[in-house]
Amino acid sequence: MRAVHRTRFLREARRAVDSTRPRLFLVPIMLAFAACHHVTPISGPQPEAVGQGRADSLIVVPDPKASYRRAGLLVSSGAVSFVGSIGFLAGAVPESTLVLIDLSLSDHALTFTREGEAYHAAYDVVLEFERAGAPIHRVMTHEQVRVGSFRETTRDEESVIFQQMAVLPPGDATIAVSIRDAGSTHAGVVRRAVTVPRFDEGTIATPIPALRARPRTSRERLPEIVVNPRATAVYGRDSVALFYVEGYGPSSLDASQTVQVRVAGDSGVLVYQDTVPWIETGNRLRSAILKVPLSRVGFGELSISVDAMHDRDVARPRPNRAPLLVSFGEGLPVSSFGEMVELLRFFASSDRLRALHELPPSDRAKGWTAFLEATDPVTSSPENEALRAYFARLADANVRFREDDRTPGWQTDRGMIFSAFGEPDNMIEPNGSDSADRSIVQVWEYRRYRTRFTFVDQGGSGHWHLTSHSEADYRALMLRLER
Repeated sequence: MRAVHRTRFLREARRAVDSTRPRLFLVPIMLAFAACHHVTPISGPQPEAVGQGRADSLIVVPDPKASYRRAGLLVSSGAVSFVGSIGFLAGAVPESTLVLIDLSLSDHALTFTREGEAYHAAYDVVLEFERAGAPIHRVMTHEQVRVGSFRETTRDEESVIFQQMAVLPPGDATIAVSIRDAGSTHAGVVRRAVTVPRFDEGTIATPIPALRARPRTSRERLPEIVVNPRATAVYGRDSVALFYVEGYGPSSLDASQTVQVRVAGDSGVLVYQDTVPWIETGNRLRSAILKVPLSRVGFGELSISVDAMHDRDVARPRPNRAPLLVSFGEGLPVSSFGEMVELLRFFASSDRLRALHELPPSDRAKGWTAFLEATDPVTSSPENEALRAYFARLADANVRFREDDRTPGWQTDRGMIFSAFGEPDNMIEPNGSDSADRSIVQVWEYRRYRTRFTFVDQGGSGHWHLTSHSEADYRALMLRLER
């Protein structure tokens, strides 16, 4: 019987505070712990300015899950959405490998009930390992989440992290992961074929993206690590992306006291490299904490690999790569700098966006940080609430205002107004529409801007267009807010 610890941590700007609560688990080769981090959100006000006008080209809001799938992460299907990763470290002997299963989900995916002044939810996790169609291990665990306000229950970004560790023999296997919301019938599942590696002398583990890590002193000990399940860092908020890596045995590692780090961008192009010293922990084990500077690697879907510094004539296996996804904000899509500037067309003034677009690559980090500070309504918090609210509106507009298969919802006339100005204060459908052509009229009122926008659906086809007068009002309001 082994004591297992549940850890709840609050992360704000990548800082964590721990508290532990023991419980017992009857599988002797397992260690399980769930970690939940919560940041009290602040409702994002309307942007301080809006963008350049109507879209002239077809730009689709990127799907964040597409980046996770391309990066090889676990992406669920079903009503409970979660993303996760699988990491591997050496077990006590080469015939055993420590498998780290790390999952992240949002509070919004769970059903909360009120308990006094707080809110409570629960979920069940089932992990099943198979080899050649036969089960080799199964874990079931029941987890609890408590938050202090109703607002936190509606968060749709990563807010809960679950971690599970298992010891398995090396070889091919299949893992099935399911999460069921205890307050409903909703569930999410994912199934993945994996190869559990064997760590002999001279081997190096694939880097594990981490929020916090401490080198362990022997292969027999369990690692003290909080994994970053989505392998994501935020450009302009995080200065570095953290990775943990281990090397085993003296053989090829004796050639150098350092590990070489490489970060590749699109098409495998090298964007950053460095050497990091191994930390000698004894007992034929070395480890390293890698800190990749985001200002040096840029944006988008990257990958990181490590290798010991060898003599050039020494043959060695090709290093394994771990994903690194650099985004513009928690929960925002991973995309290139140019794509992001285009997506911001209804968020900031044309002058600000033009200045961003014209930045040389070497100045983008500084320019993006300045842009975040200039548009942040609450500078005391670690995130830009207005930017988060804007991207939430884009996603909402894509669902609510899609009119055909060719145009994203945010680029329709109603989606454009919604993305730029948010929910109208009042929506009016006046009587007396022309029954001859069956046109339908909607009027959106924005009291804070002292304006109204009128949309007409000619013939009831489901395609809404601004009237010419409202389109002129829209352009005038854009110009007024940009001054």
